[in-house]
Amino acid sequence: MKSTVSRVAVLFAAVAATVLGAIPAASAAPAPDQPTMQLSATTADPEGVRFVPGKGQAVPPKITGWDVPNARQYYLEASCNQWAGEIRQGAAAWNQLSEGGGTPVGCQTSYITDCGGTGAIIGCNYGAGGRITLVPTATGQVALLAAHEFGHDWYGHSGDGCANWNSPADVMRTTICG
Repeated sequence: MKSTVSRVAVLFAAVAATVLGAIPAASAAPAPDQPTMQLSATTADPEGVRFVPGKGQAVPPKITGWDVPNARQYYLEASCNQWAGEIRQGAAAWNQLSEGGGTPVGCQTSYITDCGGTGAIIGCNYGAGGRITLVPTATGQVALLAAHEFGHDWYGHSGDGCANWNSPADVMRTTICG
């Protein structure tokens, strides 16, 4: 895979840490660089996606899937069993993304410390599909968090504002509002 742009992270805002309580930091394995694939002419945000409580859409509408440049696969590690349904909802946002091999998706309950951003990171796609780590306990938007991270298999961030289910560009916005 091409590796020219830093890893992409999901940044959990300090205000969310106050609302949700402290989550101890933990470290994951080192992450490779992620290539950039854009939805539009906007640039990727290497600092990741922020979470802002109190806004946004907690449950996705019926998702039929959006087209992507190429097919990918993922598999859920046992650490994600509790959130498997919501993660699969997020994966369903992308056509040609299927379960059964490819990218390992792991879950943890502590912040991710090796994803290149600063602050409380709650999701990371290492190397555009090399590995995905999620912190589902940090947001009520698990499906949207998963859709956002899976989207980084192909795309960078599309711009500022609250992520939502209206379009692929909206899923890839820089803030998850909950």
